Amino acid sequence: MTDKTPRSTDRQPAQTRRRAFGRFLANTSGATAISFGVLLVPLLAAVGLSIDGSRILLTRYHLQASTDAAALAIATVYDDDDTLEDLAEKYVEKNFTLAGARLGDIDVDVVDEDLDDDDIDEENTVTVSAKASADTLFMSIMNVSQFNVDVSTTVKRAGGGLLVSLVLDNTGSMWGGSPSKIEALRSAADVLVDEVFDGELTPEDLRVAVVPYAATVNPGAVADSIVGPHSYGLRDPSKIDGWKGCVMERAGADSIADTPPTTATWTPFWYEPAVDNNYDPADSTTIIPGGLKNSNGIAGPNTGCPTPITPLTRDLDVVEDAIEALSAWNRGGTLGDIGMAWGIRSLSPGLPFDESTEIDPRTGATLWDSPRWRKAIVLMTDGDNLFYDLPGNSGPNTAHPGNSDYTGYGRLGEAQANALFGTSNKNTAKTKVDTRLKSLCTTAKTQDIIVYTVTFGSSPSSSTKAVFQDCASDLGKYYHAPGKETLENAFGTIGAELSKLRITR
Repeated sequence: MTDKTPRSTDRQPAQTRRRAFGRFLANTSGATAISFGVLLVPLLAAVGLSIDGSRILLTRYHLQASTDAAALAIATVYDDDDTLEDLAEKYVEKNFTLAGARLGDIDVDVVDEDLDDDDIDEENTVTVSAKASADTLFMSIMNVSQFNVDVSTTVKRAGGGLLVSLVLDNTGSMWGGSPSKIEALRSAADVLVDEVFDGELTPEDLRVAVVPYAATVNPGAVADSIVGPHSYGLRDPSKIDGWKGCVMERAGADSIADTPPTTATWTPFWYEPAVDNNYDPADSTTIIPGGLKNSNGIAGPNTGCPTPITPLTRDLDVVEDAIEALSAWNRGGTLGDIGMAWGIRSLSPGLPFDESTEIDPRTGATLWDSPRWRKAIVLMTDGDNLFYDLPGNSGPNTAHPGNSDYTGYGRLGEAQANALFGTSNKNTAKTKVDTRLKSLCTTAKTQDIIVYTVTFGSSPSSSTKAVFQDCASDLGKYYHAPGKETLENAFGTIGAELSKLRITR
């Protein structure tokens, strides 16, 4: 018999249960939306913070790079604070080009610490600080509409010391003028020296050399050590009939190269008796020294030999004495290439002048190699490069049948000069000396020597002015001075520039 008892009403079919669960879900959908809305705000804030945070990092990176470049650039400049801030602003503005960002204040702080012998660790530094800002993209929903970035860079100041050689024309034409051009040169050189020494008697971070030149150069105290065997005796400037110290330049490329005396020695300059240098070597009363008055009627073995070179020194008194001793030396001519060659030798670390091998205690490098030290040459002339030839009678002298007086290259057209210049023509030789001078200026500049040039008076031709302009490190470092006042102004301006290349106390 079949059981037909009804099933319990508590047991619903599966389909009914599914419909009931669906109705439940439908009834709770409002609560789910509320929960999602509550979570949406912090979710958007997190995304916005991530995006705007990346923009902050990018802005900081670009601003830091721009500030680094500015600090490195102005660390090489020694000037007043306003000038440094102007330069820093230009460098940062040029390099910071991030779209949407705005530059704020740019400041410069310079710290120049005095150094004692017992305390060499103090630093001379320059700090560039910069600010920038930009609008946020997403963080404004959290009431943050702008972000700001501050950065700074501190670097050690470049340079810090100065090696400078004053290569000065001391030829006979410097007697001219009223007051004489040699007096004007002494006065102008004093102005320059006052600027670079800046009231210090023996500054730690300055070395100055003085290189007088004419048709030859006098190496001074080192002369005995750089010449080969000879019969003229030891250098003795006190004896008018003795060897004063001037030298004949070497042969070939060594004539203007910075090769040491161990590679090629010099020969003593000794102007033998001749019709244009009429004296008796056995009778000192027949010798008429130069450098005392404006005259071509001088005679003796040292005719045309100028004042000795003063090697690099930090002693103001020594430099001032060297300038006071400058004089004009008639005869021979003007050979600026010889002067420039010795100007480079006075700075370079090799013999015969090795003063720049002194060790910089702050870096452990030589002064020549130390990144703290700058090198400069001031080259001055009052006329064209030329081989002078006595034209007629003067004192005991008469014209020589050759092509020039005796010089550091010998007589033009004779063996030594002919080997170098290949001509007996004075104009052709002038062009070749000019070319050699320009080559030396290029050599100096490739050795990071800053070259200043000055032409003085009415004698320099337009071609000589062009040569000296080319020789200068840039157009702003060439000066033409028509007279005494303008020469002092030129030397004063150069001295002021040079003083910025060293850290003053």
